Amino acid sequence: MRFPSILLGATALLGLAACAGRSVTPTTEPATAVRMSPPEADAPTSPRDALPAGFREAFAEADRRARTIAYWYQCVGTIARLRAGGTFGPAAAAPRVIYCERTDDGIPIGGVYDIDPAFRTVKRFSTVRLDGARPRYSGSIDTARVAMEAKLVSEVTRVITPAWAKLGRPFSVVPVPLAGGGMEAWAIPRATKARMFVTGGDVAYARNADGTARRIVDHTGTWTQLPLAATGPLTVTSAEREVAAVTDLVTARYHAELGREVTVFTTTIRSALVSGLDPATGARIVWQHAAKPVAR
Repeated sequence: MRFPSILLGATALLGLAACAGRSVTPTTEPATAVRMSPPEADAPTSPRDALPAGFREAFAEADRRARTIAYWYQCVGTIARLRAGGTFGPAAAAPRVIYCERTDDGIPIGGVYDIDPAFRTVKRFSTVRLDGARPRYSGSIDTARVAMEAKLVSEVTRVITPAWAKLGRPFSVVPVPLAGGGMEAWAIPRATKARMFVTGGDVAYARNADGTARRIVDHTGTWTQLPLAATGPLTVTSAEREVAAVTDLVTARYHAELGREVTVFTTTIRSALVSGLDPATGARIVWQHAAKPVAR
């Protein structure tokens, strides 16, 4: 799938993509169907697993963001195809802003809308459920929040585009809503060539109370592009010491959803997505962590 250079986000996806740099073909096509997977959890391990104090909590925070972004990659392709096919009216006249979100009770939904240039008013909002035959979604949606997320995506895209364009690094900006009403926007780098993937390189901004954005993560210096085999197990080597970058976890989750075995290595930790069932959440795949042996 080719992502054009138009603003887009996860719960307020502007246009059909938020990217910078020359238009390139992403590494893989988004999944045709958006899967109704429940939130995954870490697999239980021995208390003697030698993981650093606080690792599990920090990893879970990064993984929550990665799940949101991985879902976005699935959802946006699905909604773009539905829009082109006339689900939201004639394609030439349908709203161009794409919206994707999981509701609080886990329902995957997506749709389209228009917004004014000041990012204050959402218009012509139309959404469908993505867990079945695409019926219309009838639940309530906070359009004021959608507008704020769209504004944050726009601001982050404007701020980082000059530098990323100079580096020749295409990217997508994805808003990530947080529990308690906070919101972030993550710039996730995309590969510049087919059959490649990027590790590291992500940048994140948080929305301040006054609506402005502040940078909270900058992994620009760790950007690395690697070959992606068409099939077989995938190993993602992160530049981070303990908790992998969100970009690395997005790659892991995206390809795990496509049925591949995925292992993420940081300097000190090995994390693998494995088959399992968490009785508390119903998760079908779980993270299994282990400290890497110390070289002697």
